[in-house]
Amino acid sequence: MRLRRPEKPSLALSIATLVGCMSLTLTGCGEDASAKQSAVSPAAESGDKSSAENGAQNVPAPSTLRSLYFGDLHVHSGWSFDAYADQVTATPLDAYRYARGEAIDHASGKKIQINGPPLDFMALTDHAEYLGVVRAANNPNHPLAKQPLIRNWTGQNRQVQQNAFRRIRETFQSRKPFPVLIHDSVIQPAWQALIGLANSEYVPGEFTTFIGFEYTSNPEGRNLHRNVLFRGATAPYRPFSAMDSPNPEGLWRWMDDTRAQGHELLAIPHNSNGSDGEMFATRRFDGSATDDAWAALRARNEPVAEVMQIKGQSETHPDLSPDDEWANFSIVDVRTLDPQFKSQPKGSYGRDALKTGLELERALGMNPYRLGFIGSTDGHNASSPFEEDNYTGKIGPSDATPEKRLAMIETRPGVEPVVSITTRWGSSAGLAGIWAEANTREAIFDAIRRRETFATSGPRIRLRMHASWDAQLVAALIATPNQPETDTVPMGGVLAPPIGATPTAPSLAIHAQKDPSEAPLERLQVVKGWLKDGVAHERVIDIACMDGARPDPKSHRCPNAAPKPNLKDCSLAAGVGAADLRATWTDPDYDATQSAFYYARVIQVSTCRWSTFDALRTSQPLNSGVPPWIQERAIGSPIWVEAKQQATKP
Repeated sequence: MRLRRPEKPSLALSIATLVGCMSLTLTGCGEDASAKQSAVSPAAESGDKSSAENGAQNVPAPSTLRSLYFGDLHVHSGWSFDAYADQVTATPLDAYRYARGEAIDHASGKKIQINGPPLDFMALTDHAEYLGVVRAANNPNHPLAKQPLIRNWTGQNRQVQQNAFRRIRETFQSRKPFPVLIHDSVIQPAWQALIGLANSEYVPGEFTTFIGFEYTSNPEGRNLHRNVLFRGATAPYRPFSAMDSPNPEGLWRWMDDTRAQGHELLAIPHNSNGSDGEMFATRRFDGSATDDAWAALRARNEPVAEVMQIKGQSETHPDLSPDDEWANFSIVDVRTLDPQFKSQPKGSYGRDALKTGLELERALGMNPYRLGFIGSTDGHNASSPFEEDNYTGKIGPSDATPEKRLAMIETRPGVEPVVSITTRWGSSAGLAGIWAEANTREAIFDAIRRRETFATSGPRIRLRMHASWDAQLVAALIATPNQPETDTVPMGGVLAPPIGATPTAPSLAIHAQKDPSEAPLERLQVVKGWLKDGVAHERVIDIACMDGARPDPKSHRCPNAAPKPNLKDCSLAAGVGAADLRATWTDPDYDATQSAFYYARVIQVSTCRWSTFDALRTSQPLNSGVPPWIQERAIGSPIWVEAKQQATKP
């Protein structure tokens, strides 16, 4: 059943009925979070320009070669209800300033700033749920600010604040909102301000911004969140939220309607690791069977998935990939909003989704899970804390300093100390790498749409992959990597079988380079998935090693691993690791009757985790409940190879 687009009410009627509506829906007061008066006043939002003013006249001409750009497509400011509730006062403008390399105020009381170069692109994705409530509540001229419950929430009495916030938060989490808090007169001014700010901060060719928001559905604490990005300078009159429908299919239909109105957009699922198997399920949201129309609806609206971020990685899980020695990295396998319950791995990770897609394609004739991969942070301090030695926490003052992060150990008499979720599982991650013709909205958006993207856990590792039936052609790409996109298929693409001939085997050209400011690389890998007798399988194969050695032909593993860092100062062994890893690889086990996918993964040498850097800064002992070192990585989008006899829908 198709959702009807909400009628757009008259703004005059909205304002006229607002105060009366509040008296009926917001009476009385009732976690431990308080609002700050200083948070996000209307004066803080510069750049309320018309949506059409996006500097399009200065858009550079696209290049025939694609360049690599790094950015963060998942950032929150104090305008997100949860961030404000945790005392975040940073503004949307602060988020853009941080991404451009400027220092901004932080909940620690100090300035924070990226150590490395500025980001190339960014999307501010404040939650659509209760969007505008923070802004309106802090505007003394807005009718909402005059309502007793809101006055209590933004007042000075901490106990009254907490009671008021508890009442509002309950409706936020239950997705049964007070009608007045989702009224157009609350949502629209904030949404238009965010659109205007994204447009005013856009500098084509230098710094790309996207209009965006987060759709935040949490059925039974399960994470079904998506970030929604717009290609151009305009957007609908209000975003779609989980309060409109907790069913992601409702979001996709709204997106189809929005696209028909001239606003091109896409959605990016994230933290599937906390979805309890629901993000990449084999059935519909209501439990009914999938079909080709459902598969097409999903594929049309969600071309990529975010698999690296602060709340853990979503590439794969040891239970799903027992033969992958690197699967146990940044695992957060609990329900996002109900962490006392484990999150079922099956249906919760990107690699598993790719395999499920092969199986569904055989059944439906359409693959809903041809997903590219990106990373982003989900930082809620208007910042992107992706640097391991410069980690500044996820949200508010609770984890804002090394002392607070390291002290987060719950202790009870007679019970072993338990490391908190923040300290145990919080990651310094991640970034999106995108190959595009120019640093513009159009070029970067189109690259996401065609999935020429990859995820990193934070370092700006360069990763590229091409495929062809011609082994000599991919060998030439390794010799001269930066060639025009012709005659080969880049990451994110589909390699169709040659017409009128039985293919021999696909050949891959993969090239990885270290981040100039980061540690060297240890190994370059191919992850293969394939369908045999209707069941998907997987294998991880090392194809290039740091010391020039050849991988073992039986184990498919490099013979040597880099030594661990010196935990006294986080220094690395001299001369270990590679600055550049490149290889061609032809699948020796290819079967033309089997559908398959291949993606590249590059692993850094071991380096200190953020908690180890924190311990060294504060002269505290290492926390035994967390790993002292990690192996950072980059994960490329797949290339799919269709079976010879396969006849699928495009």
